[in-house]
Amino acid sequence: MKIHLAFENTDADLDLIPTHKRKKRIRRTPNGGEVIRQRYIVLDVKKGNEVSKEENIIEKLKTLDDDIDIELVGKYIKSTTRIVANEDFEPVYNYRKYDVLIQPDKSIKERPHQLTLGNTNQSVPVRITNELIDPKDCMRKYFFRKSYFITHTNGLTFKFLYDIAKRLSESGKFARVDAYDPKTKKRQPLVLYDSGRKFPRAYLEGKIKSSSYCLILHLSDQEVKVSETQMGGDNDN
Repeated sequence: MKIHLAFENTDADLDLIPTHKRKKRIRRTPNGGEVIRQRYIVLDVKKGNEVSKEENIIEKLKTLDDDIDIELVGKYIKSTTRIVANEDFEPVYNYRKYDVLIQPDKSIKERPHQLTLGNTNQSVPVRITNELIDPKDCMRKYFFRKSYFITHTNGLTFKFLYDIAKRLSESGKFARVDAYDPKTKKRQPLVLYDSGRKFPRAYLEGKIKSSSYCLILHLSDQEVKVSETQMGGDNDN
């Protein structure tokens, strides 16, 4: 994943690498044998449920479904294509997407889904601002959902990132990072890819050791709010 990053009068195209990679999971049978996943062509779900208690389920399915292709059902398949279907499992070719919101009173509200476009690799770069925050305050105020290493692509970008990491390391602070609308140039949340999650807050952490550097971009989409009761508010008694 790429990011177009700017600081002061310099900008560069850099790489974003997740700080935490998914762990590989191995599934085995109780006897220790290897388990693999395989896709099959199956029958209609509803009709399959209707005859699930029949003794001769295969013959019953043949009788119920005139369109069943005996030569096709049960074959191995390597790839699939996702389609949209209605409640009767019929393909739907024209539809609209809606976001479903659950209100505090548990009522459900729908609104048309708005497509979000990635903005971290555009002509207008993501900018490291001069707004600094203490790491402890940052962790108390925001819930960070993702973190990424920012890495160089050549010798020039190495020096660029090393100088940023050195400045942040010496200050002991995190720097706020913002994306900007290409047309209005107004500040907007970071979106890493199309239809991706919006991150209204992003902070950059920097460390150095000898001639090495480490820059971590922390992304937050939720602010931590503590009630007065939890903070030990005023008590009239």
